[in-house]
Amino acid sequence: MASVKAVTFDLAGTVLFPHPSVGAVYSACAQKHGIKVAAVELEAAFASALRSANKQAKAEVFWREVVERTFGEHLPGSQADAVFQECWHAFADAKAWRVCLGVVSVLGALKFLGIKVAILSNADSRMRRVLEQKDLTRHFDGIFLSEEMGYAKPDAKAYAQAARSLGVALTALVHVGDSPVEDGEGPRNAGAVGVIIGGRHAPEKCLRAERLVEVPKLIQVLLNEGKTKGKFSRHVVNLLANLRGVPEDRGRSTDRELKTIDEAMGEAFKKMRLDKPVPEDMIIAHWSELLPMKLARRCAPLKMVEGGRLVIQCENSVIKTELRFHERALLAKIRDLPGCSDVKSLAFVNA
Repeated sequence: MASVKAVTFDLAGTVLFPHPSVGAVYSACAQKHGIKVAAVELEAAFASALRSANKQAKAEVFWREVVERTFGEHLPGSQADAVFQECWHAFADAKAWRVCLGVVSVLGALKFLGIKVAILSNADSRMRRVLEQKDLTRHFDGIFLSEEMGYAKPDAKAYAQAARSLGVALTALVHVGDSPVEDGEGPRNAGAVGVIIGGRHAPEKCLRAERLVEVPKLIQVLLNEGKTKGKFSRHVVNLLANLRGVPEDRGRSTDRELKTIDEAMGEAFKKMRLDKPVPEDMIIAHWSELLPMKLARRCAPLKMVEGGRLVIQCENSVIKTELRFHERALLAKIRDLPGCSDVKSLAFVNA
């Protein structure tokens, strides 16, 4: 039974999102060359173009085909190259991307649990510049892009190379993303664990979370329960049924009362940590209960330091200032958690 040692994240659609949209960016690029096409029309055509383009081609060739298919007859041949270059360079700039709310807090929470975090994406090397401009690179233990690795998801070699580079077993890797195939079936078939963000359902033997901010709690369950012989235990499946949006597997225990995820989580902690509560586990598990939800999503416990001080990472100075108003109440709530009475003080730092 391998414990979770590393979590990798997809980029586009998971950590980063086109801003304000692909259609809007493409439309603005075309207008610079005198071509006017509505953003909504380009947005509608983009998904089909993305699916149809040759994914085996080199990055620039692939995206040229996507751009040409997206614009269709609106793009004169004489201006095709100029418009493509405009679109290509636009998405190499951070201004064309927005960061998913709560990403920094999610990464901090996972690192607080001693887990390595990395990017594993089918993106090309342009995204390194975007991550730098967004000041995200420093939060990751590795950035693995298909163009640089030579392997693309869902090829098993992509997940294996990421795990090897991070120094963990493939079975100890969890990959998170929005694609059922690339981020669910791919890691599952390679021997890792796939977690799908959003969508109605996850592929078989994969997990699902509605939002990225739920990932640390899901990982906490896996750390406590683990998995056996490639199959999640009934306890874990039932514990995460609400997140996956599927009925619970009640098996031979159909006479047992159904429990909410919070009730099941409480039982799991009682069972696994009854004689030796671990402060880090308890704080992460109850973080969303210790603060107002809007605030909890924008900060995360980072580490315990000597003297019983808990360091909390904040998205920015505004969040840090707001947290100070909750400092006394937050510390009291933390000290009331099992095994957390030795937490003496709090320190707030910016991400």
